[in-house]
Amino acid sequence: MTTSTIELPPKMRDLFLGDCRYRVAHGGRGSGKTRSFALMTAVKGYQWGKSGVGGQILCAREHLNSLDESSLEEVKQAIRSVPWLLDYYDLGERYIKSKDGRIQYVFAGLRRNLDSIKSKARLLLCWVDEAENVSESAWMKLIPTVREEGSEIWVSYNPESKHSSTHLRFRVNPPEDCKIVQINWRDNPWFPEVLNNERKEDKIKRPDVYGHIWEG
Repeated sequence: MTTSTIELPPKMRDLFLGDCRYRVAHGGRGSGKTRSFALMTAVKGYQWGKSGVGGQILCAREHLNSLDESSLEEVKQAIRSVPWLLDYYDLGERYIKSKDGRIQYVFAGLRRNLDSIKSKARLLLCWVDEAENVSESAWMKLIPTVREEGSEIWVSYNPESKHSSTHLRFRVNPPEDCKIVQINWRDNPWFPEVLNNERKEDKIKRPDVYGHIWEG
């Protein structure tokens, strides 16, 4: 048996330990949560595929008018950063799928594509990025769609309102079998200096929005 190491911010590493139905990360810009989620979708797909499980990984956002607005490139970059993941996946211009044919990525917007999402076969995992503005009706339709045994729902977002459906559903009254972490720029060991300079400038020149943008 061989083992491989995946590098994640410590808080994100803890989020992905063990089994659970929901994994939720909220926080400000530069925390590394989006890259961590993108990378771990590929890791989970690899684990499922190698164990003989086949199905789809749905990467969703509230608004998605084209693949250019999706997590497609983020997932590709994450896969390219790990040689054994790159060996496992076929990265096309507009698709990601495993070379053994077991795992396929789907990218969709919840606002316009909920009905088509409901018809997807064997959704093993749904990652909703930029989830702050996802409506309650969208959550109510999406969650029962991800119904395979052992399937998971992941949520990442930057909080804006304590009244948002995402905040109420996953922080005020979180579901059973849910792991939640708050992560911000200081929790990211690889927080780049170029973003740190922007952060400092926002703190001085735009203090009214600094907390939302950087402190989640």
